[in-house]
Amino acid sequence: MEKPKEPYYDVFLSFRGLDTRNDITDYLYHSLTNAGIRAFRDNEELHVGEEIGRELLHAIKQSKISIPIFSKEYAASKWCLMELAQMVECKEKWGQKIIPIFYDVEPRMVRKQTTTYGDAIQSHINKQCFTDKTIQNWKAALNKVGKLKGCELNKRGKGEFTNEVVYKVLFELKKSYLGAPDCLVEMDDQVDEIMEMIGEDTFGTKIIGIHGMGGVGKTTLARIVYTKLSANFDNCCFLFGVRHKGILSSQDQLISTLRKGKCLPIYDIAEGITEVKKSLSSKKVLLVIDDVDQKTELDALVGMGKCWFCRGSKVIITTRNEEVLKDVDFKYELTEMDFNHSLLLFSKHAFRRDHPPAEYVSLSKKALEICGHLPLALEIIGSFLAGKDKGSWVATLEKLKTSPYTEVKSKLNISFEALEPREKEIFLDVCCFFVGFDVRTVTYMWASRKLFPEYSLEVLKQKSLMKIVEGNRLWVHDQLRDLGRDIVRERAHFKLEKQSRVWDHEESINVLEIKKGRENVEAICLRFDRQFQDFIEKEESISLSKLRFLQVVNGDFDESNDQHFPSTNLCQRNPIMLPNLIMLSWHNFTIYFKFITICLKKLVIIDLSRSEITDEWEGWNHLKMTKNLKVLNLTGCGNLHRTPDLSAHENLEQLILQGCTELVEVHRSIGRLKHLVLLNLKDCGKLQALPDEMEEMEDLRELLLDGTSITKIPKWNGMEKLETLSAVSCCLLSELSLGNFGSLVELDLSCSSIRELPNSIETMKNLRILRIFDSMLEKLPSALGKLERLEEIYASSYGCLSGGNSSEIGRLSLEKLEKIHASSCRYLSGEIPSEIGKLSFLRILTLSGTRISNIPKLPESLTELVLTNNLQMRCPDLLNLINLRVLMLKLEYQSPSHPTPSLNWIGGLRKLESLGLYCDDLVTLPLDFNLLSKLRKLKLLANNLECLPKLPQNLSYFHFDGLGLMEKSINLSYWEKLSELEVSYCEQLIEIQVLEPLKSLRSLKLGDLPSLVKLPDLTGLKLRILWINDCPKLVEVRGQLESLVSFSLVRCQSLEQLPDPLSFKHIIQCLEASENLSVLLIDNLPLLEKLPDLTNAKDFHSLFLKHCPRVVEIPGRLESLVFLEIEGCGSLHQFSDPLNLKKLRHVIIKECERLEETLESDEYKYVRMWWLGVIFQRSIREEPCKKGGILSRNEA
Repeated sequence: MEKPKEPYYDVFLSFRGLDTRNDITDYLYHSLTNAGIRAFRDNEELHVGEEIGRELLHAIKQSKISIPIFSKEYAASKWCLMELAQMVECKEKWGQKIIPIFYDVEPRMVRKQTTTYGDAIQSHINKQCFTDKTIQNWKAALNKVGKLKGCELNKRGKGEFTNEVVYKVLFELKKSYLGAPDCLVEMDDQVDEIMEMIGEDTFGTKIIGIHGMGGVGKTTLARIVYTKLSANFDNCCFLFGVRHKGILSSQDQLISTLRKGKCLPIYDIAEGITEVKKSLSSKKVLLVIDDVDQKTELDALVGMGKCWFCRGSKVIITTRNEEVLKDVDFKYELTEMDFNHSLLLFSKHAFRRDHPPAEYVSLSKKALEICGHLPLALEIIGSFLAGKDKGSWVATLEKLKTSPYTEVKSKLNISFEALEPREKEIFLDVCCFFVGFDVRTVTYMWASRKLFPEYSLEVLKQKSLMKIVEGNRLWVHDQLRDLGRDIVRERAHFKLEKQSRVWDHEESINVLEIKKGRENVEAICLRFDRQFQDFIEKEESISLSKLRFLQVVNGDFDESNDQHFPSTNLCQRNPIMLPNLIMLSWHNFTIYFKFITICLKKLVIIDLSRSEITDEWEGWNHLKMTKNLKVLNLTGCGNLHRTPDLSAHENLEQLILQGCTELVEVHRSIGRLKHLVLLNLKDCGKLQALPDEMEEMEDLRELLLDGTSITKIPKWNGMEKLETLSAVSCCLLSELSLGNFGSLVELDLSCSSIRELPNSIETMKNLRILRIFDSMLEKLPSALGKLERLEEIYASSYGCLSGGNSSEIGRLSLEKLEKIHASSCRYLSGEIPSEIGKLSFLRILTLSGTRISNIPKLPESLTELVLTNNLQMRCPDLLNLINLRVLMLKLEYQSPSHPTPSLNWIGGLRKLESLGLYCDDLVTLPLDFNLLSKLRKLKLLANNLECLPKLPQNLSYFHFDGLGLMEKSINLSYWEKLSELEVSYCEQLIEIQVLEPLKSLRSLKLGDLPSLVKLPDLTGLKLRILWINDCPKLVEVRGQLESLVSFSLVRCQSLEQLPDPLSFKHIIQCLEASENLSVLLIDNLPLLEKLPDLTNAKDFHSLFLKHCPRVVEIPGRLESLVFLEIEGCGSLHQFSDPLNLKKLRHVIIKECERLEETLESDEYKYVRMWWLGVIFQRSIREEPCKKGGILSRNEA
């Protein structure tokens, strides 16, 4: 089959026009289009002759996802069957995704060709117009697609159904790549528990609170979870240190991040609340709010509960104060480390190894006792003792003993006192002002003071007093920050006027009013408000002779009234003299302030991010005085259309214009900036061209063009020192000249229209990272094999490497190559040559969704291997991969020439921690499978596996799908560490035996178990999630589940058909005993008469009740209820306590006329006034909400 070379569609819709064209197909097509998904809808006129039309063939081949809509007469159309066969061929050859929709038929009708499908096939045979091979292909295609998990309309509304399909499509199309934060000791158990709380529901909104004492690792845990989740979100924000940063600054950062810098400054908290609410309600977000101390801080950032959030949002809050977490879904207490993990962390810092040497074991244990197993103290003290002799160890530990256990700061102070003076200065600067600042910027200030920042920062990092996190941001633990600020106060003998650094706004104005204080202050943060203006007006002049850093934040004022700002005359009369000012940071700078009031001659750094300055701003002339300027940061200046003439700033090294959304031109004087090292033009969406003079920037190291509208990168021969070139999401970029880029280390052309890399890439001998994912690149150039220092290749994408062969990867004789990501390169085919085995540094290889047919012997260095959707691939022998920790292997559609795969080698992978095994032809597992002692996560999808052998005892996660399992009962009691269990599609399974020994089990999900009759008593388990779906013979659910948070019971017909409604007694009692329940879904229980009273469930916020026609009342005081969706409950007519529905915001009522009448009555008038969205849908028509806004099912 010819490979598509032109841009493809996201979705191809296949349907029989007479059945669905003006019905569900029209609904779905417009829903997909409105969601920004490029969908192809078949037109009748494209059918040509007896064969499938060329345009249709082209459209199917070029689509990422195919959606056949199976109606009763679908198979009667030869065109539909031709399309379906083409889809299956694309799936098998290229891994194309198929999402079937079963409109008014059941999947088994399609799979087995019964009823109208059987009649249609026989009719085609009788016509004798098609060959036997064609008929067999059609039948095979129906069988294969009928087995796929798709979407069934059943009796659901078409609006809800099409929304579900759209979300499935969006999920499949989503691709993102992010790195994980460093963590020297694994936090897998804690991360797993948080991920379990968040759940797998893409559309549910969750708020998680992590609490614990300072230094226990809350921020680190939040960062790891944030990194794992962020790939699924377009809008992510991590708000570090809210307690110290303050509400206004945190609001400003959140709004700016979510609006991509397209926002005006925020001047007061009330205004910020309004703008934050607008931003959060309009898009799905991932948000971490770190180190919250007061409820008022949380209310100003996320409101009360979930009311502000768009469905699907996830929020994580870290705090030392559990009281602020009243409105969260889950609370997670992070406690001190156990002994083994504490010793491991301490050893890594003290000895740079996992365990202490024999002669230091006793001393290390004493250190652990003194540090109290707190990660922060372990890191600091371990780093301090590193490399010291035993005598120093003994002396240090004796000194630590004199401090009580609770006085962590006293222990940390030992490391500070051991620093050199210049290291102390930098540490104190960071503690007081620069947490979260870009280290590359602040370094210029320290360098101008001869503090040797590169060396000093390295010392501080080695001693674990400071870290540099994502985005080159400075980070200090909050306890260390408090320590640094206390030291500043102690040095000043607790007298404000003697402090060298003043970071508190209120104290700052007091320092200025005390004239003696002005003589000592070196760094200060001021609030620019009415109080500050009053101070300026009454002072003849202000002189801060030692001030080197000035940070200004805007306070409460009406910027439209320029009387709030010093006039030019006033500024000339009352000048502000700052003769030694090195760094000025004034975000949201207002043009009403005249820059002439500040002496700029010694300025090295100016940061005016998100300010109102324009091309005509008069301050540009005044800035020409700054002959030593190194950094000019104009991030998010949305009124700037053109950069000014920069020729006066010949010493400039960083020019940051990120998020200047209206910028259309970069002044040609930029070529005069011979010393410029960084040029950041990210997200300047209207910028279409770059000046030719840029070639003259000989010192440029980093050029960031992400999100611009440039169409080509010229040939710049002068940029010989360029190390990073990033042009991510430059959708119009199609022409690339790499010029003389011999120093280039990282090249990122992801999401661009580049189809070919020039051969000149071979001159980039220093290239280490190449990112081309989601690009239009057709193949890797042969010259790539000459890049001896290349370490990482990212080429994952449906369209990437569309003209390539897998031999290109195998023959990359790159000795230092560590990572190859080529997932979803559906055109990548053939066999990988044996040369890949020589890549001795290769650690990560991902080849899912390709057409690779054979995997040779791989290098032993691999730690992560992903081979999924490789439908033509023979099962590889991976026995030699003794270092493998993560393995995902999927083998399907094995032809008769390929024997049943043998996995006897898998027991030899003793370091394996996570295994996903997908293989329909697998009949048995190796006997030594249970010897994988380090295995924690196992996902096993094997439809022909006849029996489940004994598996490793240390599993924490197990997901099993097995249609062919012959066992009628399974015993999982030996898995004491199991926290998540999911079992589905086991047709013969009748019973799951005793679960009581599974003390760690938190999530139990059972689905599509047609023979399951019995579950054990669940009392004693600390289950948070219990989902039981499509278990038609299950007769009973018993147990007291006090920790239950989410409960789903769907299509369990035997429960519905029990003659005695009191048989539901156990379920009702179980739910009423749960104080933590937050989500309840009950569907298709026609004999259920009574719902549980959930008054005691203080966090209960979402109720979904469907097709329970005998329920007449919703009982209890549901004070936290936010989401309510009820359908097909004809007898339901009231709440037992309606006046306490104070938080109810989103209501969907379908086919419940009695309840609709009740809710529209005057008794519920007070409740209705708070609703944000409501749908009353009767069997024929839908009534729009008066207030607007619709919210469908959430979190179930």
